[in-house]
Amino acid sequence: MSLAPSERSFLKWVGGKTRYASTLVAIAPDFSGAYREPFLGSAAVYFELRPTSSALSDANGELVACFQQVKENPLDVMDLLDTMPNTPEYFDGVRRWSPADLSDLERAARVIYLNKTSFRGLWRVNRSGGFNTPYGAYDRPYYNRNTLLRASRALADATIVESDFEAAIDQAQPGDWVYLDPPYVPLGGWADFKRYTPGQFGEDDHMRLCAAMRRADSRGVFVTLTNSDTEFVRELFGAHFCEARLATRRDINLVSSKRNSWDLVFTNYEPVVPEQLAMAP
Repeated sequence: MSLAPSERSFLKWVGGKTRYASTLVAIAPDFSGAYREPFLGSAAVYFELRPTSSALSDANGELVACFQQVKENPLDVMDLLDTMPNTPEYFDGVRRWSPADLSDLERAARVIYLNKTSFRGLWRVNRSGGFNTPYGAYDRPYYNRNTLLRASRALADATIVESDFEAAIDQAQPGDWVYLDPPYVPLGGWADFKRYTPGQFGEDDHMRLCAAMRRADSRGVFVTLTNSDTEFVRELFGAHFCEARLATRRDINLVSSKRNSWDLVFTNYEPVVPEQLAMAP
């Protein structure tokens, strides 16, 4: 299963699991096959687990290109980032760049630059694919050299591809473990759902996700899902999988008193429950 001690991601992805990666790895099944993560995000669980065999994927082609380039050309990515100033004017230009006109290296640097300079690092696009998160005015480096180089080494044996989550899950084989961290069902209703790809992600996608998880379960694949604690999520996934609650914190919320919350964790196996996790009755 595991290759080496855990590493940190080079991205801070909204909704990422950096804080909870060790807890999620602690409830991993005793799987004998590959580790698969169809919603890549910051890949925090991957970096914590460091599996010997893995398939990482996402529908966000910009994010996939970024991980591929960090894996293959980390020095070139850093060199390009060093030429990109942290100013509102330059940010506005980078935000308007068309990925179709960029090399994979430029796409990778753009993702990291926007991740570290946009408001709270939120990756949000409109239906035409235009990045529309405002400038964050943060005075901080775009990257840590050692973190990015360690991430490159940690990704050396990973397969990283652009893919719809359903296709990625359907490729899982008996004995594999699939960890799923999709765009969450919003606590305030579907109108405020996160838009991280032009195609959006809505109720029908969660229903597709549940169906794909059930197919994987029937093939002997281990599945773990994290999602928001809402009635829709409990009814959809709780009818088919073991359910637990994970104490979390949402830094994206501007009201500090509302940052503490619960996530739901669904598995098709009985996990060993660490202190941070509470099994549903």
